[in-house]
Amino acid sequence: LNWLNAHYLKRAEPARLATLVLPRLEARGVTISTAPSLEAIIALYRERVANLNELADAAELFYIDIAPKAELLARHLTAEALPALADFIAGLADVAWEPVAIGALIKQSVSAHGLKMPKLAMPLRVLLTGQEQTPSVDALIALFPRELALERLAAAG
Repeated sequence: LNWLNAHYLKRAEPARLATLVLPRLEARGVTISTAPSLEAIIALYRERVANLNELADAAELFYIDIAPKAELLARHLTAEALPALADFIAGLADVAWEPVAIGALIKQSVSAHGLKMPKLAMPLRVLLTGQEQTPSVDALIALFPRELALERLAAAG
């Protein structure tokens, strides 16, 4: 049943799914701010979920305060990753706020520190969403308002 449900979610228009997810978020007491748009979140996540409740779970992370688990922070915010993370965060202040530019900044940061992509992508995912599994990290970051992304990433600090 989950497979079939996921199949229909992948084919549905984000606007239609937003009308189905919004009541689930409202029932949880989640207030939808103006950015990011619920439709944009759904477009990014609908390939990764099996049902509307999972889609609501993913969307909720953009509108509530999160507190990543200490074990995830300890696992991914390593001494090896922190300098690259600091450089990346500093670069975010001036980068064009779109996935291609953010992706280039990620690549530049890992290259400058001799790291592989997961060494930077995993801390970014954990700090932004409290989760280890997300869609493409550059697209994920671009979905957040810049100020909110910088606020969440400052927790690395």
